[in-house]
Amino acid sequence: LIRLEPFTSYFLQLQGKFDHADRLFHSVANSWSNCLTSPQDVKELIPEFYYLPEFLLNSNEFDLGKMQTGETVADVVLPPWAHGSVHEFIRVNRLALESDYVSQHLHEWVDLIFGYKQTGAEAVKAKNVFYYLTYK
Repeated sequence: LIRLEPFTSYFLQLQGKFDHADRLFHSVANSWSNCLTSPQDVKELIPEFYYLPEFLLNSNEFDLGKMQTGETVADVVLPPWAHGSVHEFIRVNRLALESDYVSQHLHEWVDLIFGYKQTGAEAVKAKNVFYYLTYK
């Protein structure tokens, strides 16, 4: 949400500056890939992914820095299926969230996050365990 006021101001008030550009959320594809390949990179899909396209845009042109590749961090880079449209990205995400498949499997997510697969042997079987300091 750092691209969207008032969250930008709150963030800067708390932190004093933006994080290193390479650590900011800048690309859906890169974040997806990192979550699949790096156990240290844990992300969650915040509700804004389903209703607020503005959080993906750097409309106020904040200087979010340059990554080591030289790429400037600005608007979030969307997957090809969004056709460069934050509105299309949100629309498709919402369709997926409201799909029959998600409705039929929502209880599995509840078991992982709040239920019996949260800890213990069932969590291990479900690959729902994290480094112990994550829980402190």
